[in-house]
Amino acid sequence: MKRTFLTAFALLSLLNSAVKADEIPNPAKDTTAVRHLNLSEVKINASRVNAKMKDLPQKVEVVTRRMIEATPAVDMGDLLKKTTGVDIIQYPGISSAVSMRGFAPSTSNKYNVILIDGKPAGTTNIATIDLSNVERVEILKGPFSAQYGSSAMAGVINIVTKESTQSITGNASVSYGSFETYTGSLSAGGALSESMDFDVSCNYQKQGKDYKIGKKNFFGKSDAETILDPTTYGKRMEHSQFERQNASARLGFILDENWKINIHQSVFIANDVETPGSFWHVYGMDSKDMNKYTTSADVLGKIGNHKLSLSPFHSKEETTTFNSVYGDTESIHKNYGFILQDAFKVGEHSIAFGIDNKNDVSESNNWNTLGDVTAPSTPKYKNVSTGIFGQINTNTLNGKLNIAIGARYDLVKLKLEADDLLGNEASTEEYNVFTQNVGVKYELLKGLAVHSSWGNAFYAPDAFQKAGLYTTAYGTTKGNPNLKDEQSNTFDAGFEYKNFGKGFNFDFTYFKTHHNNMIVSYSVDPDGTAYNGDEYKTYKNANFADMDGIEIETSYDFGALVDYNYSLKLYANYTHIIDAAVTERIKTDDGTYKNQSSPMRYVRDNNANFGIDFDNLNGFSTRLNARYIGHRYEDNWYTYYPIRTNVTEKVLRHPVSMVFDYSASYTFKEKYTLGVTVANLFDENYTEKDGYNMPGRAITAKFAYKF
Repeated sequence: MKRTFLTAFALLSLLNSAVKADEIPNPAKDTTAVRHLNLSEVKINASRVNAKMKDLPQKVEVVTRRMIEATPAVDMGDLLKKTTGVDIIQYPGISSAVSMRGFAPSTSNKYNVILIDGKPAGTTNIATIDLSNVERVEILKGPFSAQYGSSAMAGVINIVTKESTQSITGNASVSYGSFETYTGSLSAGGALSESMDFDVSCNYQKQGKDYKIGKKNFFGKSDAETILDPTTYGKRMEHSQFERQNASARLGFILDENWKINIHQSVFIANDVETPGSFWHVYGMDSKDMNKYTTSADVLGKIGNHKLSLSPFHSKEETTTFNSVYGDTESIHKNYGFILQDAFKVGEHSIAFGIDNKNDVSESNNWNTLGDVTAPSTPKYKNVSTGIFGQINTNTLNGKLNIAIGARYDLVKLKLEADDLLGNEASTEEYNVFTQNVGVKYELLKGLAVHSSWGNAFYAPDAFQKAGLYTTAYGTTKGNPNLKDEQSNTFDAGFEYKNFGKGFNFDFTYFKTHHNNMIVSYSVDPDGTAYNGDEYKTYKNANFADMDGIEIETSYDFGALVDYNYSLKLYANYTHIIDAAVTERIKTDDGTYKNQSSPMRYVRDNNANFGIDFDNLNGFSTRLNARYIGHRYEDNWYTYYPIRTNVTEKVLRHPVSMVFDYSASYTFKEKYTLGVTVANLFDENYTEKDGYNMPGRAITAKFAYKF
């Protein structure tokens, strides 16, 4: 492996050295290249007022197109964990979710808002989001319910897609790599006429062979083997093959110099995806069909100083899981609504306000092994949220002081449909929530600034948790009409030094969050208060959590020493959780209650990405990235099965891991690109979720043609 790696690096380096010195452009004169590198000047769409990154007091990270192309990533989950300071929970079988700042990641993605071009992504599974049409990714950390309503407790991830308006250009690529993985991609975009432009992209990927688990551990193999199990090292993860297709299209109609309409359509199809479960397959080996369709539009206009937008959206996501032991299940999630906004400036003050309507419809269907319809896990329900929001960003004292203030009022309606199989009746609940946030940033010296922000946020319970009353094969569930939404308050403060001309970028942020009214399920004892005198499951606001930590983002570009004739950047992104503990109220043997605290599950105490990135700005680029995965606590569900018998603890503290990725590419004649990526360079055996070991070393060769 080392010989292969060094040979590839040497060949690409020789190709690079063949470039004539007088053919190297000077980016100091090439403003396009400079803007590409200077992230402080990037406008953040998710800020509502389209403010520049340097003017926002909240912590923001940006993943550029350059980073996307240099990262060995299959989907959005892969990309985020290898480039940003976020937490990821990931399973084989195209499934991953994200969270930040001590909030536990979950497959429901309940504490984050995922957007595509400012509109709901229509999925909680970020692994279904393709990368081929993505221009950049904006990660806003902290509470943003004042802008985006429910779930924006940990942060907001906004995926910005391409909008090509110049001459038509495109890119086609093919790649082949480990585990018989084939990928083909095609994208194109540009102006069709003076009144019409477009973007299209499609991507196909197939992994035709079960992947191998890593053979080594960078740190403490003996400790790692205790939990990862020595029998997993270097073995194949049986039943882990998949095939997926993504396609997207945008058509832009330019009505006049002030008005434009963009229509977006995307589709994701992945049938017969193998889902192995854990390495030991204690839950069986399933397969699933996954389909997602989204349609949206943006009506954009300008009247005087006002920038108006109306953005309707609709999505439908269907997942059918096939299990030969328990039967088949189907889940359907629909998301639709609209965003109406007006943004304008008064002097140096940017103001935005509008109405945001979101409808989330969920339903499930079950069949037994004979194909007979059985009761679903929950009734069909709809969560409807209508919010009125306002945002003000002010810039005073000659640009030194930036203040951001946001507020939002949400009316939430929960609707539960009747279901004869479950025995529940139609019912509704509604309530309202007011959220706000404020941030301040002050530049002490040129490039040196202090920043601080505070905000509250909420997570709305599902309709069946408040209004349900139904019975499945596993018992009766009764909603709690007094159930409150989960609430959080977050404060952060820090400082930054950013000087693009000298190559420096540094930010330090401390954050602290109190998470209250956490919703938990529990069984009511048959003591006379129970429904029909029998035990049943219900929900309550029982737990709270406190999380605090620090975030450090830093880089230095040696290209600044030579007027950016090239870019040679050392970078690091580090998150340290000082404390993340959940407190629950438990009943003691004598019938009294007490508070008991325990570490937050799935939250890593440390998470970091660091490495070196080189781009000669004339075709050759290479990147070496290391991802450090810190300790995390997980419940040891496998104590119930005859495996890993040397571990009997009910809660496990997982070992640390270090995963390296390498990429290099060379573009010649400005059209043809040869590249190689090595994911998990040193073949680390690691997991994002206990028992679900991730792929070991994977080498991929790629050829791309630009037209």
